[in-house]
Amino acid sequence: MTEVKYIINNISNIHARPLSELAKIAKDSNCEVSVKKGENVKDIKKIIGLIQLKLKVGDEVTVIIKGKDDIVENKARENIYNFFNMNF
Repeated sequence: MTEVKYIINNISNIHARPLSELAKIAKDSNCEVSVKKGENVKDIKKIIGLIQLKLKVGDEVTVIIKGKDDIVENKARENIYNFFNMNF
């Protein structure tokens, strides 16, 4: 299991299109991927759960990745990290 913390920096992109792209990246990763904000944990592959987190600038989230091995988890982490840096 891998956990990575991110801070949301760009609220203008927290809407359906980038969230659906993030969900697709997670689905393609062949891992269980969830995002945690405070005590709320949501499946990153389900857009509605991400919307329910009500992400805003300054929020810290933790992305939790569970894959079959370290190689799969590291690839998923890299793809999600790059997406967050470019979009959030």
